[in-house]
Amino acid sequence: MLFQFTADANQDQVVALREGLLALPASIPEIRRLSFGPNLAAGAEAWPWVLVVELDDMAALARYADHPAHRRVLDRLLDPIRQARLAVDVEMEVE
Repeated sequence: MLFQFTADANQDQVVALREGLLALPASIPEIRRLSFGPNLAAGAEAWPWVLVVELDDMAALARYADHPAHRRVLDRLLDPIRQARLAVDVEMEVE
């Protein structure tokens, strides 16, 4: 998922969001891996922040999305600073 934050979002808010996101795996067993940070790709100014969440399947995604801990992070930490988001959900083949 890619994010744009509001112009008035400050560093403390981004740090709090990062800490809240990185704490989610302890509360949500469906999360296999979670990463959040700046987009390091060339030309990343349009979408400067990236969240990658690895889950087992689309059913796990639904449980993650509805989990109260996830909803709290969205409501308290992300929504106040989110300007836009670009989401992609992909099922990967495991070899």
